[in-house]
Amino acid sequence: MRKALIIMMLLLPAAIFADTISFSGGESSVVLRNGRENVELSNGASVTVGSMSISADSITLSGDEWRYVSCSGNASVIDDERGISIRTSSIWYDRSEERILISSWFEIDDTENEVTATGAALEYMLDDERLQMDKDVTLLQNTEDRGIMRCSAESVIFSRSANTLQLRGSASVVWDGDSYEAEVISVDLDSDSISLDGRIRGTING
Repeated sequence: MRKALIIMMLLLPAAIFADTISFSGGESSVVLRNGRENVELSNGASVTVGSMSISADSITLSGDEWRYVSCSGNASVIDDERGISIRTSSIWYDRSEERILISSWFEIDDTENEVTATGAALEYMLDDERLQMDKDVTLLQNTEDRGIMRCSAESVIFSRSANTLQLRGSASVVWDGDSYEAEVISVDLDSDSISLDGRIRGTING
């Protein structure tokens, strides 16, 4: 009975957010004192928020109305509705701002846009489907008739809603036997168009 009561107390305050939150774990520690609300999960920890499932070796829920979700160790996010999954070692999720922050090596698989990417830092704004990836970013996109487009840069902004990329810092694109290099490269993945700014160079076959 006490276990059921704790679950209700955790779920009901979360109703002010767009999605409720549920969780599970092999081991847990729960503090429900006012101003110190905290849930620590380990040994197969998982949290579900709307269509998004988060798992890690350990997960902590904290903040007003369980605003923050902090994950460490073999962390992953799977969102079947958005068609995206992320694998990394640590995740910070702010439910109020709908923002995911990662400051460790990550791998992204976007089945909706046929994109995969790796890097060492990520900010993902869920509301407008905007991902900013930093530090040695490599992004691959499968085009319908011209094979894999390989993009590399120090920083990449990927707008999933507009299906565009902006590459900054030692930016390069290799695609269909051609290569492009510039300080800034913009790519429209719908029209397969590439724009280069700053000092540029490239090789075009044909």
